[in-house]
Amino acid sequence: MMFSLNEIKQCIENCKIAGDVERDSKEFMLAAVMIIFSIDQLQNKNQLIIIKKKNNLRKHSGQIAFPGGKKESFDSNLKITALRETHEEINLKNTDLEILGELPFFYTGTGYKVKPIISKLNNNVFLEKILKPDLNEIEKIFIADAEELLSPINHFRIKAPDNSLMNMTWKVKYKNENIWGLTARLLVTLSAGFNLREYPPCNDI
Repeated sequence: MMFSLNEIKQCIENCKIAGDVERDSKEFMLAAVMIIFSIDQLQNKNQLIIIKKKNNLRKHSGQIAFPGGKKESFDSNLKITALRETHEEINLKNTDLEILGELPFFYTGTGYKVKPIISKLNNNVFLEKILKPDLNEIEKIFIADAEELLSPINHFRIKAPDNSLMNMTWKVKYKNENIWGLTARLLVTLSAGFNLREYPPCNDI
């Protein structure tokens, strides 16, 4: 199964009804993540780029995530934040990507208000040659099969960890990894945007 560019754009449009219930923004720090689709017509599949954080980080250690991070004072907007963090974390430049749109805000149990930015990899960008993790933060980069990540058979509703602000969350099974929290919720939301499942609850916090 492969999603075309038009189908990805329609998914973004469909997901405008998703996102979390609005919270008091003063209690949350602004952040952004970059969700990168590749469209491989030769192999008739899509891929998504995800990363595994190092275990020694103060926050989100060992977690699977999309490239991204908190908004800095010198970032003029959250799209710039997502592009900057993507370059810093995995060495993809803004010229390697085409921004397609964004999803509504999502709130995390660790105190962030996150804007997901959706992009596609430009043609003639060879990931194997370009991708390079920031060794201070990133343990591994996955070029993951989008169909596997978005398939509802791999989505599980679970109780959130005791130290989280959330009561319930999601887990996505991928290979030998468990993806949970915001990244899992974004994958479940995208899956719904592609009409593969229902939308997840928007009031977990």
